[in-house]
Amino acid sequence: MNQSGSQVLALHQSRHGGERLRELVAAAPLARLAGLETTVEAFERKAVQLQPEILLVEYTSDQAGLGDLLERLRRSVPRGAVVAWSPSKEPDDILKAMRQGVREYLVEPAATQAFNDAVLRLARLSQIGGQPAGKLIAALGVKGGVGVSHLAVNLAWRLSQAQGLRVALIDLDLGGGDLATLLDQEPSRDLSDVAGEFDRLDAVLMDSLLGEVAPGLRLLAAPADPVEAEGVGPEHLGRALDHLLDSHQMVILDLGSRLDELTLAALDRTDLALMVVEPSVVGLKGARRLQHLFERLGIPAAKQALVVNRDGAKGCVARAEIERVLGRSVLAYLPNDSRAVMESGNAGRPVVQDWPRSKWTKAVAALAKSLGDGREGRP
Repeated sequence: MNQSGSQVLALHQSRHGGERLRELVAAAPLARLAGLETTVEAFERKAVQLQPEILLVEYTSDQAGLGDLLERLRRSVPRGAVVAWSPSKEPDDILKAMRQGVREYLVEPAATQAFNDAVLRLARLSQIGGQPAGKLIAALGVKGGVGVSHLAVNLAWRLSQAQGLRVALIDLDLGGGDLATLLDQEPSRDLSDVAGEFDRLDAVLMDSLLGEVAPGLRLLAAPADPVEAEGVGPEHLGRALDHLLDSHQMVILDLGSRLDELTLAALDRTDLALMVVEPSVVGLKGARRLQHLFERLGIPAAKQALVVNRDGAKGCVARAEIERVLGRSVLAYLPNDSRAVMESGNAGRPVVQDWPRSKWTKAVAALAKSLGDGREGRP
């Protein structure tokens, strides 16, 4: 980013859209409008010439030629992040936009603040070499009940307690997150407070919303009230992640097994998505379905990894067959150890803490080490 701010080139389809895009840029102190074009041809020509940091477009899913344009710009303007302003909140439209390379998707009434957040986030990445301070890992299940929450808890515990990293654990399973229960916590603040305090959310306030689980391990719990959970949106999560990645070496997300607007926004920023699958025919079918969705979203294979839980259970699919069906190697096989997992869950203590000699603990420890390699822990 240069001293005068991030350069923004905008493309609008309607008169109202042009006015709104101009307003968004004017309201962002670190952005400056380099041009406001009305045709795809003029927009592309100027983008190639100026190489702006931000390509701001008025987006509708049925706009002719927009997908092809964004694909060309991905190659010809490699450092330009596409930000879409759209009147549509439909998940299908958001999915389509992400598949076409859109980095940020803005909808009213929070578009002004969301655009400013996007400018700040992109500026921060530019200043520190394109990478946030922390590493973002997401765990999601190819279906419910495959052990995603147990994996997230035990990875976070191992990374913080054995490897000495500063770790933030976030429960994004808004339909019924269990991380607080699995860690025997009764948080007074949760993810809904991020939305409630959004207008004044800074690093200090964000830090106060986290519960201390153990030295180096903090928890941001899912809302206990389902109604309050509905008020948490991608813009709230985005700003929370900005602060957490600046202050933690690892941020672990529990996405559950439901893909919605919030979890899609999380996946867009994730460094590595751990797809948790059980070794059964139903589990493999779910994994294939999730792989196809990731392809549609444009999530590269390098940001995906398979984790097989309950390996070796009676009647399970063989390892060689799993890798043949899914067409890729598995990052980690976690042995079937239902007794240790159940007893630790009932006690509100991680398996890796209460059962240090179990095969499941050793497999999780090896996975945690591979994820945390290259990151220096605290003395």
